Amino acid sequence: MYKITLAVFSILLFAFNGYCADNKSKSDVENNKAETEAKAPDMSFNDDYFVGLKAFDDGLYDVAESCLANYLSYENKSQKAGFATYLLYQVYMSQGNYKSAQYTFTQLANFKDSRFNRQKMLKDQMFIETKLSCDGAKNLLLTSPKNEYLEVYAKSACVVDKDITNLLSKIDVSSETLYTVLERVQKDKELVFSTYDNLKAEKRTPKLMNFYGKYFYSHNMKAEFYALYKVYQDSELASFVLDDTWKSGDYKKYIESFKKEVKNDYKLDKIVYCRMIEASNKEMVNFDCDLVDKCLGIKSPDFNKTKLACYMRKEDKEKISWFIGTLTVQDTLKLCEYGKYIIGKKLYDIKFLNKFEKCPDKASMYESLLKFKDYNGIIRLGGSGSSQLDIAYMAIAYYNLGNNTQYNNYLNKLTDVDLSGMVKRAVSRGSL
Repeated sequence: MYKITLAVFSILLFAFNGYCADNKSKSDVENNKAETEAKAPDMSFNDDYFVGLKAFDDGLYDVAESCLANYLSYENKSQKAGFATYLLYQVYMSQGNYKSAQYTFTQLANFKDSRFNRQKMLKDQMFIETKLSCDGAKNLLLTSPKNEYLEVYAKSACVVDKDITNLLSKIDVSSETLYTVLERVQKDKELVFSTYDNLKAEKRTPKLMNFYGKYFYSHNMKAEFYALYKVYQDSELASFVLDDTWKSGDYKKYIESFKKEVKNDYKLDKIVYCRMIEASNKEMVNFDCDLVDKCLGIKSPDFNKTKLACYMRKEDKEKISWFIGTLTVQDTLKLCEYGKYIIGKKLYDIKFLNKFEKCPDKASMYESLLKFKDYNGIIRLGGSGSSQLDIAYMAIAYYNLGNNTQYNNYLNKLTDVDLSGMVKRAVSRGSL
């Protein structure tokens, strides 16, 4: 709303100034036709300066360009003129009008103002040159070698040749500038290594060290890579160490390296975690089950099986029960074979046994529960008693719990002769 108000105000101000000048002219013609005396200069162009500044601050660059250019057509030597020129070149930059920006920029040599961002001006100057002429940009860089110029030049489409790379030994380049140049000259292994060998300690930023580490490993410069890794580590470089270990085929060493190199906050490619699982399985050792999440992802079709198998291998009853509790009945239909093992090893929580209710073959599950004399577990697993097998074992469970009413109720529902006989024999023996 503020910008709209300003724009309207600016338009009205222009109209007002124009209107005033127009009427003044008409009045002069009508009332002072014979008058030839010199008039005092019209100072309304000063309004353009202030409106131009406000428009620039509010991002109304078309308005700012018109106002500032008009102001400078009247005034080009004062401090205000210097600042107006400074803003106008930035307007042209934002519009992509680099020729006008270049011309306006050259006018700034006539002014000094503490408000000028000199470092940005240097970068803008080189940026303008790279957009207009690579030859001009290169000439500017070679005749006036500066870190700011080189950083911008290296990011441009202009060629980075030997003349440019030779400047690395002549300019006190920043880490950011060096990184930008190195990205452009990666084919020159000797040059890349020489810049690392001569790199001062204070300039060994994480970004640069990561670049060198990846460069050395990808170019099979193992000695250089491991020398660097001794003084700098991050997740990407750790993955290279593990990749190198994996290629050796030594699973035990991979497990050891993984435990040593991988930090909790590292986010690595899935293959790193999958290899850890595979190496652990090869060496018959347990691994952190959270690795399954990082290897497969929770939406993977094999996630539930692999995750549950990990908890089963550790015989972690608490985690097994928790994990089954997160699954739907439909999920557990794909894990019925696991259910038999879990119940057989007594690694279950009774409140989750109903999750296996829909499994097609529950005979071994029931037999395990009978063996543990977990009659309530049988009832929980039987659920709604949808099959004759469920009804038979639920009848036995209720009998052993002393609930004759429910025992007879379920016995009467049995139509399968064999299962009915099995129930009666179990009851008559008085022992299960």
